[in-house]
Amino acid sequence: MIARLRIGLVAWLAVRDLRHAWQSTACLVVAVAAALTPLLLLFALKFGVITSLIDTMRTDPRIREISLVRDTELSPEWFAALQARDDVGFLLPRANYLASSVRLRGADGRSLLETRLIPTDQGDPLLAGHEVPRGLSEIVMTARAAQEAKAVPGDTVTLIVRRFVNDEQQRERHRVLVRDVIPRDLLQTDDIFVTRSLEDAIERYRQGFAVEKLGWEGVRASSSTAAPSFASFRLYATDVRTVPGLRDHLLREGLDVRTRAEEIETTLAIETGLGWVFLVVSTLAAAGFLVTLGLHLAAAAVEKARELAVLRLLGLRSLELALIPSLQGIFIGGLGALFAFGAFVVAQPLLNSALEGLAGLSGDVALMQSRHFVIALLATLAAGALSGSVAGLQTASLEPTEGLRRD
Repeated sequence: MIARLRIGLVAWLAVRDLRHAWQSTACLVVAVAAALTPLLLLFALKFGVITSLIDTMRTDPRIREISLVRDTELSPEWFAALQARDDVGFLLPRANYLASSVRLRGADGRSLLETRLIPTDQGDPLLAGHEVPRGLSEIVMTARAAQEAKAVPGDTVTLIVRRFVNDEQQRERHRVLVRDVIPRDLLQTDDIFVTRSLEDAIERYRQGFAVEKLGWEGVRASSSTAAPSFASFRLYATDVRTVPGLRDHLLREGLDVRTRAEEIETTLAIETGLGWVFLVVSTLAAAGFLVTLGLHLAAAAVEKARELAVLRLLGLRSLELALIPSLQGIFIGGLGALFAFGAFVVAQPLLNSALEGLAGLSGDVALMQSRHFVIALLATLAAGALSGSVAGLQTASLEPTEGLRRD
């Protein structure tokens, strides 16, 4: 039965009726646009502000970093289990704090500074867009360390590794190539990035073991039966939104960690708050739209009872008559949405210009994507159809004889 509905005829009748009463139709279209435009602007502000805050955080990889407050003992199995989590973006074991400190002599042979090793590998968020050291003879320096060592990419500098054996100081020198220098805004320290294998070699030398690959002699016999363990880690979440959950997981495991999760949670709380504001306002606006348009269409159906009765006698079925108010609601809602979109396009740049740089935000403060317009249009069309459904039920239940008796 539904397949044999004369949708084209019903739509034509609905449009002709709207054109006949064009004054009231225009008022309803303007009312829809007036209700929808502020909602679009409010949503654009919500989406734009949160997007700007989140994007600003995402440009700084340090926001996603989780670090241990103090050294501990972590097994390879622990690292494997943590790496398997979906919210872990980058994870590397790290030597204890004392073992990772070395001296660095600059390329000029005169500059000498105390620096700390940072293990790295492919995918390191801090080295995104920069060279990554390879093997045992390459490093990447921070801008501050490079400035103090008077080194640039391509220079060769010397690492001086010291250890104490029976109150006697021993030292080894290791020449390494500077592969790259990362900017100061990423890391304002004297640290240098090295491969995990080089950090491990230096840690083992400090513990008294020999490092054959570098020709460093040991004073202790290497034990092949001892289970390896690591003192710390370098850890970055996949996204700023996953930092709080990953932090909570580590805290439940008894690890004391340092994060910027509170800053992230503040932003997420703002997002939630703005979401509730938009939900309340949009719910009230939608309710007003449904009631206003629904009452108008219902009143129009009562006024046109005689005409509808004639259409019924001419062969239109009850379901076809019931569709007329719903289609009119869809047409009115669709036209109102299009006018609202036009008003939004005009108002958006003015709003962005007025709020430019608000609270340090970058980019557009009011922002909407194409999918948001599609969702808004579909929601408005659905609301229009729903508002006409009550009038449609009333029309479908109208008996021809009853309609013809009305003036």
